[in-house]
Amino acid sequence: MRWRSNARTDDPSGARQQLGWFATLFAMALVFHYSDSQPLAVAPVLLAGLPALIFPGSVAAACLAAAAGATVAVLNLPAPSNHLVLSLLVAVALGTAALWAFIVRNRPGEPDSFVERWLDAARSPVGMTLLVVYLFTVFDKLNTAYFTPETSCGGDLFGQLIWLNGFDDAVPGPVVGQSVAIVAVAIEAAILALLAVPRLRFWGVLLGVGFHSILALSSFYDFATVVFAVYVLLVPTEVFTTLAARTTVLRRVALTGFAAHVLLSLVSSSAESPGSPIGLPWHTLLVLTWAVAVIPFMVALLRAYRAAGVRAPNWQLHPLVLLLAPLLAFANGITPYVGLKTVANFSMFSNLHTEEGTTNHLLPGVTALELARYQRDTVTLVGLELPEHAGDMTHLRRQTRWLSEDPPVRIPWLELRRTVLLWRDAGLTGVRVAYLHDGPPRVVNDATHDPVLSAPLPWWQRHLLAFRAVDSGSGPDFCRW
Repeated sequence: MRWRSNARTDDPSGARQQLGWFATLFAMALVFHYSDSQPLAVAPVLLAGLPALIFPGSVAAACLAAAAGATVAVLNLPAPSNHLVLSLLVAVALGTAALWAFIVRNRPGEPDSFVERWLDAARSPVGMTLLVVYLFTVFDKLNTAYFTPETSCGGDLFGQLIWLNGFDDAVPGPVVGQSVAIVAVAIEAAILALLAVPRLRFWGVLLGVGFHSILALSSFYDFATVVFAVYVLLVPTEVFTTLAARTTVLRRVALTGFAAHVLLSLVSSSAESPGSPIGLPWHTLLVLTWAVAVIPFMVALLRAYRAAGVRAPNWQLHPLVLLLAPLLAFANGITPYVGLKTVANFSMFSNLHTEEGTTNHLLPGVTALELARYQRDTVTLVGLELPEHAGDMTHLRRQTRWLSEDPPVRIPWLELRRTVLLWRDAGLTGVRVAYLHDGPPRVVNDATHDPVLSAPLPWWQRHLLAFRAVDSGSGPDFCRW
């Protein structure tokens, strides 16, 4: 009787427990997105996520968290981080699954519980969306620059993991970096294969939790948390019937770690300001508090999954409406190869090049399906002067990542025009630009008022397409976000 009093007696299937675990991790992930770079901007998503933390298993709270994740992703278009893109796609998958669960509510053989029908319908589209992300994460890395020791993003990120956590004197050599790059892509491929086979899914989740927990040390704990939330939905619902008795203690530990993480992120934003006497390993502390908030959930889940001995359900490919999210994920992932964009399409940190009619990918003819020529029409910026009154450029630099590279910078012509319109909308004037494009060099004293550079663009080009630098003073194969 005591076990039943601690569990939800109205949830014999475990579906509400599963929804509560997912919503808790998803809500935390929204906050983690801001904690490392924009902690003072966290308030809106923190308020949106609190109901999921306070009322686990609530359908309304889970929907609010999913809607908040989708909103943050849309507001960051056309250059959201990969975990925001995944959050948006998960929200689409949950939305279509909720619609289907409502439609079949009176069909014979369907569960009486809306939550059970909802999660059962959502498992395949959410899972297949994650598989598509892993697919392109692996496929995009199969290029010459990624496997070259001097340029590989794998080695670059390994170095970032080291120096972010205070080991500045430990500099990995090119051979070590190349080895890490090969191991990383092999592990990602293994996770993809294991998750795709229902009877091997436990091992995929186990390997994924370990892999993404290590990547969290490089500040990717926000991405890890979104992935962990998706893992929760991939686990058979029956597993959660055995977890009810442990949830109370787990949530107390998790919420304590989460609160400490939020507090640390706010304190570190002021402590790292110029002239601050406080010098602590803030990044490492943020990762540690993240681990306290998230890892106990995943360890308990893996133990219960292993002990239950139940096989994950097979993939469901019908009804077709449920395939909307994975199809959108695939369409987004293929965009660099069809010439549409090179940012926010799972190719981040892959060293991939598909511009100017050539590619460094190991698969010959991979760009044969090019639909648009945006990546062929490039411009070289030989000079760029921002006005002194530019102010905080954080958001603009996140939307135009090539601004952080050394000149001269070569980018698609469409990207320069999009950037100028972005400056104009932000009220930035007096931007002086010198560039080469289809003719002699041109110098423009105020790009936001130039009739060529500031000419209007269709909405979808401005808000859906963004491009990395093709080349710059940092090098053609420089590891680019």
